[in-house]
Order: sequence, then structure tokens, then C-alpha cells
Amino acid sequence: MLALVAVDGPATPYAIRTVFLDSPSPQWSGSAGTIYPLIERLSRRRLIRAEVCLTGKRRGHQISLTAAGSQALRQWLALPIPEWVAGVPPDPLRTRVRFLSAISANRRKAFLQNAHHRTQAHLRAVEADCERKRAKDEFQYLMARGALLSMQSRCAFLQEVAQALGVRLKALKLAKDKPTPTKKTRPRVAQ
Repeated sequence: MLALVAVDGPATPYAIRTVFLDSPSPQWSGSAGTIYPLIERLSRRRLIRAEVCLTGKRRGHQISLTAAGSQALRQWLALPIPEWVAGVPPDPLRTRVRFLSAISANRRKAFLQNAHHRTQAHLRAVEADCERKRAKDEFQYLMARGALLSMQSRCAFLQEVAQALGVRLKALKLAKDKPTPTKKTRPRVAQ
């Protein structure tokens, strides 16, 4: 969150929350129960400050970094990059593939079909996100492009596993008028 505030400038807690809600990554939570306590913790640690502002008829807060918050961000981006960041990332899907021999051939096929359909749906969401960010900001686009390449790699990996096990993966059919199942829904907020 420190990096978001540093790069995007002072923002309201809701604007910060919206960035997380709009992310195609299921690891990011934009829930109020996650974002607002995080803002409170960062404020208590004096890494951010909140100044009262008026947004229309409502009173709100603008979050900005303190000097300590800027220093913490610089440390996070400092060299050398740790091995756990540069190395092979954890992948629960890859880990499950390691143990497919523990289940029957029919269950393996069902597992692969489900994993294929779900990764394809996420791939579509990441492709759309990448396209949206192409015109916005070079670094937002590069981050989205990295996510796209990662998802393409996961899909290719599943194809290779299916081929090795003699499983034919069915094509994913998404209706054009239905929302992508990976999209997080944004709760309605009274304006």
C-alpha cells in the first residue's frame, strides 16, 4: 500500500481499496475488513498520515506517506533482491500436480479439466486487465504483462501435464455477456 500511495499520490482509503478490488489477482483482498485495518496499522506505525478533506458533501481522508513511510518503501525496493523474491515462486497448482498419482485416473482427469477451466478464466481476466493498463502507465502495464506471461505459462504447464497423462482438455466456453468468474464484485457504496 505504501508504494500505491507513493506512486499514485495522496488517495482516499476508498480509492486505495478500489485498486485492490480491480486487481485480477485472487491474492489481493479489497475487502473493507482488510484495507481499513491495514491503513490503521500503517498510521499507528507513522508510515502514512491521513488528512481530513471534503469529497463532495462528505468528509473524508487523504492518505499520504510520511518520511518514515518513504524510507520503508525505499528499503523494500532496495538491492539485493532476496532469493525468495527472485526464485521459483510458490505454486499450489504445481504442488498438487506432484501428488496426482495418489488419485484415480478419472479423478486426475477431472482435476486437470477443473484446473484448466479455472486458469483459462483467470487468463481471460488478466488479458483484459493488461489491455486496460496498456494506455495508462508504463509500469502498471509491465506489471500486468508479467501477470499475463505467468498465467500463459501456467496454462502451458497444464497442457503439458494433460498431454503426459493422455487427457484431452476441453475448450473453455465463456458467454460474452456474462462476467468473468474471477472478477471480484465491488460492494455498492452510498455516495
